[in-house]
Order: sequence, then structure tokens, then C-alpha cells
Amino acid sequence: MSGIDVTGKILIASDQRGEADALRAQLAADYPNITVSFDPEHYVEEFERFQPDVLLLVFNKIEDAQSYYLGLYRFGSTAQQHSHRTIVFCGKEQVKKAFDLCRKQYFDDYVLFWPTPYDGSRLPMSIHVALRELKQARGLSFNERQLGDYARKLDDFGRTLDRRLAEGGVQAESAAAQMARNGERIGEAITHLRDRLAHGGLGEAVAVRDAQKLEKEFGALVEQIGPLVESGRIATEPLRQWASELQRESSAQLEQARSLLKVLGGSARRVLVVDDDEFSQKVVARILEREGYEVIVAGSGTEALNLLRKVKPSVILMDYMLPDQDGVETTRRLKQSGSDDIPVIMLTGQSSRDTVIRSLAAGAVDFVTKPISPQVLLAKVGKYAEP
Repeated sequence: MSGIDVTGKILIASDQRGEADALRAQLAADYPNITVSFDPEHYVEEFERFQPDVLLLVFNKIEDAQSYYLGLYRFGSTAQQHSHRTIVFCGKEQVKKAFDLCRKQYFDDYVLFWPTPYDGSRLPMSIHVALRELKQARGLSFNERQLGDYARKLDDFGRTLDRRLAEGGVQAESAAAQMARNGERIGEAITHLRDRLAHGGLGEAVAVRDAQKLEKEFGALVEQIGPLVESGRIATEPLRQWASELQRESSAQLEQARSLLKVLGGSARRVLVVDDDEFSQKVVARILEREGYEVIVAGSGTEALNLLRKVKPSVILMDYMLPDQDGVETTRRLKQSGSDDIPVIMLTGQSSRDTVIRSLAAGAVDFVTKPISPQVLLAKVGKYAEP
């Protein structure tokens, strides 16, 4: 493995200290930052203190590896927040189970290791690939966060621009109307002055010797002022039209930019369905996929929390009853992690007051009762899916 371009921290979690120590010695040349965790009482503490990039699960049975990993989620606080990759070891008789667990993304990879390694390079290569993918994923995660920030700033800018342009249009119309009113008032004032002069109302100040000539002069004045006022009103019309056209054009451009950011961000229409019933998974997935949603599924709370280390959906549909930890507990744990901003909709066949209270207290935002109505499901997902 010389020339390796990725490095990281490796944690070997095992119930077989001798096997784990031998494995550490075997890998030390390529991966010097490696440690072993073999005491069940300190599994969680050691994981959280070391925060590995790659976790090797070297247990005699895959079920024990599952129990260890579930314990990290149940009794720890960083397993789901800290991005890492998992490689589970297995014997020949458990290869199929290891494959199924990796396909469901409970673990990331598996290595056939017992009774003896089938391929001596397989494990170092798996670690290398895991570190390389983790490096890429962390970069992508950063980019997604940046895109999310850009999308939010763009939304704020769009709303501000729309508001200001709308205000500008109103002000232009108001200015034009005010000019028209001012023209009328000027005309009325001139007429009033003319009448007073014509009827001797200002006799002490002004003497009118020729009323017809005065009438003619005032008429000419009105004719001169009228076009000036109208030209001012007309001059504001292009400004009003410009504001209206700019608002329309900018709205279209901003919407295109928002759509592009959603595509680049990759999660605007992604839904995670957490349900251990495969039939329910397929029913929900079929409803959502017909409307263009990307659907990913998890069959347990632990599997869902593990998935959320790698992908960020816009909505989570959480079954209330799950095999390892119920939907309420899973929701509580993801809300305590870096996924606290993802809305959770609880799927439940129960509508009791206790169910509602527990779910809302854990962080759920809504409910869909079983049997599921496609219209209700789409309406509620759509409500929370868009940023």
C-alpha cells in the first residue's frame, strides 16, 4: 500500500483482544494511527474519544457487531454526527448476511476474514477505499452546506428584490398620480385667481383695465402649464414599466437559479422512509416516486441513523414501531445530532394522545396515519420538502 494518498484514524472494535492486537500489528505499516477497543464497558467512551475515520468491527458473530454499533447510537452522542466508514468482518457462513447488511447500508463494507484471510490485500484495500470515499464525501458535504447557504441567501435576496421593486412600482404610480393632482390644483388655483381679478376681488392690489385680455393671458398660462404637468406624469411611466418588467424578469432568473442550486445540492426532493415492513416501504416509495421524489429506505432506527451520516434528505417518514428502537427514540437521537434540521413526519397506526405527545416532544412535525392516503402523504411531504 505504498504511495497511499489518504490517511486517517482506524479503530478496531472487537470481542477478541488477541485477534485485534494481531490485526493492528498487521495494518500498522500502512496505517500508523490505529487503536483497539475490546472492553465492552468502554466501547462508547473509546469511540467518542478517538472518533475514528474507519471502524473495523472484528467480532466473532455479525450479531455482536450489530449490537456494538447499536450501542454507539443508544448510549453515545457522536456516532451519527461524526462521519466515518464501517467495515464488518465475517466468516464464510455469514457472508450472505454481511452482504445484505452492507446493501442496506447498515455497514459500508465487509471482509471475509475467517478462518484465514481469503485475500491478504482485501482489507488494506477496503480501508483505502473507505478513506478515499470519506474524504470525497466530506468535501461534498461541505459543498452541499455552501450550496444550502447560497440558496438561503438567494431566497433572501429574491424576496428583498421583489419587495423593493414592488415598492418602486407603487411609488412611480403614486408620483404620476400626484403630478396629475398637482396639475389639477394648479389649474384650479389659476382659475380662482383669474376670477378674483376679473370681479375686483383684488382691487386694492391690482386694477384690471382689460378683462378680456386678462382672460386670454390666463388661458395661455393654463395651456402652458398643462403640458408641463402631463410631461412630468408621462416621464414616470417608463420607470413604472421598468420596475414591473425587471421584477418579472428577475423572478424568472431567480427561480432558475434556485432550481439549479436544488439540483446541485441534491436533497431538495429526497425522502428517507424508515419502516421495517418491506410492503409499506414499497407502497410509500411508489407514491412518492410517481411525483418525482427520490426515495431511500431504512428498515430500522440504527440503519436510518447510519444512513444520515452519508445522505441528507429533505424529509424523513418515520414509522412509529421499529424493531430495534421505536420511531420516537430514533427521532430524538437524530434531533440531538447534526440532522436536527430535517423535518420528521411520523407514520403510525395509532392516534392516541400519548403517541402524539411523545412524537412531538421528540421533534416530529406532523403525522400520517395508516392505512396511508396518497393525497394526504403527498400533501404533507410537499409541505416540508421544499426549502
